[in-house]
Amino acid sequence: MPEFQPLHQARSLSADNSGVSFFASQVVSLLADRSVKSVVEPHEQLIAGLITASLSGTKAAFSGLLTEVKRARISLAALSDVYIPIAARRMGQSWLDDELSWIDVTIGVGRLQSLLREIGTAWVADQAGDTGHGTVMLIVPEREQHTLGPMVATGQLRRYGVSVCLRIAPSFNELRSLMAARHFDGVMISVATKEKLESAAKTIQFLKTIMSSPTPIVVGGAVMSKVEDPASCTGADFSSNDIGAALEVMGLKFDAFCVLKRA
Repeated sequence: MPEFQPLHQARSLSADNSGVSFFASQVVSLLADRSVKSVVEPHEQLIAGLITASLSGTKAAFSGLLTEVKRARISLAALSDVYIPIAARRMGQSWLDDELSWIDVTIGVGRLQSLLREIGTAWVADQAGDTGHGTVMLIVPEREQHTLGPMVATGQLRRYGVSVCLRIAPSFNELRSLMAARHFDGVMISVATKEKLESAAKTIQFLKTIMSSPTPIVVGGAVMSKVEDPASCTGADFSSNDIGAALEVMGLKFDAFCVLKRA
């Protein structure tokens, strides 16, 4: 079993990101045919390895992580939906506990985001020839410090066969152009903090004024654990972190086989 450095030994400001691309290319082919299994108890060794590798960024660190992934026998969906978010939260907590610097956490989480982007190419509905599964615009408000949560949601949507138009801090002019040029079955807005609700409400109000036909708007994100009903605060039609529930509100029926195929 490989040994991983403890957090206090893993600090690095290196710009080396070679390990991310290496790991992504290896893990996609390794886990592509692995069946979906519910993660009852995440493997702590794998979480520790993911944190260490993301802080270092080197190919050597990610090689050790790949060994642990093989041993744990997890699915690609579990890596994206469970392990990467846990690793990001642990790094954030380590900053709060004064065990990691803000720069360390920013670099580490940035590498996790890069990893999500690279392994997510296996699920891009836009390039897979899928039809009939719908198109959703996912909006991330301006000045969000991290976009890892929305990227996890993007991966989940694409595994459902949904085409995703991800926009980070779009202007009203950009939104107007997008809504005029494309058809969306729904709009999702990821909100992390209560302070962003006012901005989200303004965006929702604007979207409703320019829609040629009623389009469901769903609010989700970390704010769900801080506010009882974000939908009522913002004017959204629904609020949830459950991707399946959000798609139902939009009238989209997903193909279960498609989800399994992409996991």
